[in-house]
Amino acid sequence: MHKDQNLQKIIAMHPKMPEKREFFGENNYSLSQTGQRYNLSPNGERTEKIRKKTESITFRLDNEILVSLRQEARRKDVSVNTLVSQIARQHTNWHSLAAQAGFISVRKPLLTKLLDSQNDEQIKLLASHVAFCSNKDFLLMLRRKYNIYSALDMIETWISISGYSYTHNVEDLDYSNRLHSFIVQHHMGRKWSLYLSELYKNFFEEFGIRNAQFDLTDSTLAFEIVVPVEGKKEDHFHSSR
Repeated sequence: MHKDQNLQKIIAMHPKMPEKREFFGENNYSLSQTGQRYNLSPNGERTEKIRKKTESITFRLDNEILVSLRQEARRKDVSVNTLVSQIARQHTNWHSLAAQAGFISVRKPLLTKLLDSQNDEQIKLLASHVAFCSNKDFLLMLRRKYNIYSALDMIETWISISGYSYTHNVEDLDYSNRLHSFIVQHHMGRKWSLYLSELYKNFFEEFGIRNAQFDLTDSTLAFEIVVPVEGKKEDHFHSSR
């Protein structure tokens, strides 16, 4: 009973708040419509992401495709260049290998209906089964590395590809430990939150991480996990399986 309470610490959410924002606990992490990610230095100051090296390349596209890209870019209020870069990143990080890793596209109503027919214990067993049977294989296929850092990266990519509104905040607690805080708004019911929390819990425990905390609601999953800064104590997180 105590274990279930720890896993399903329900947080109060108000249906309407100014500027469509909702806040969780003392940290006041705001929920954006497109995932945001940034780092905090040990003194709490925000630091910007390091720019990655880029190259220029020219493509010849069908006019219909280009018109569609321009329209989508306007809707999202980004440049066509930014939109195409996002599409290319999603392809290389996910779509090119997701099918081989066992992922298929399924409509939300089907998932929610199937989960509604299961009780909480059945959902936990289902999540544990999926984690045990497939976590290592698809992480190695999608990221070619099997550690907590590639796992967190893969989880964030899946959240983004799924179209969920989310935030991922990273805070340096000291010079060796880092707090990752996720808030994911999925609007698929509490049982979907429960399934994801149990799936991620099993995933993290494969790397010896047992400090994850989960908050569940009908529409949102929030979780926090503390991991060492990459490159420090990394060997501790390689599973012996």
